Amino acid sequence: MKIVIKKALLSLPGILFAVNILSAQEVMVPTDKPKIARENISKEQVAMLKANRSKQIEFRNAFRETLSGNQLDILTNPMLTKEDRIKTFRQSLSNNQVQMVSANKKQVRTQKNTLRTTFSNQQRMQIRRMAINRSQQNRILFRRARFINRFPRK
Repeated sequence: MKIVIKKALLSLPGILFAVNILSAQEVMVPTDKPKIARENISKEQVAMLKANRSKQIEFRNAFRETLSGNQLDILTNPMLTKEDRIKTFRQSLSNNQVQMVSANKKQVRTQKNTLRTTFSNQQRMQIRRMAINRSQQNRILFRRARFINRFPRK
């Protein structure tokens, strides 16, 4: 009887520690895309976001149509690393494609600025809070990755 009680008492801290780690990992899971609460967005802002999204989809489709077979091969080449793929793809872009991308960047910048002008003070504070939370989550993930790399499992 004493052996069973001793085993239970010795395993109890281990179980509590494991449960604590698992619950902490559930809390620290970052979201892919933080979203502003729907009740704080006006109908005009939702319409602007939908219009911006549709313009981005149109640009992507138009840009994909301009890609040559050689460029598609570069993007799907498994022999290249991600950095090499990007570098060689950028070098293969024609002047028209470069102009399309730069025009799209300017358009996105103006769309962001027009959307920012419609934000209320409350929405701005909420966005700042989300950015702070996001940076804290990234910092935690970076520390965890650095710790894992420092002490790899054998």
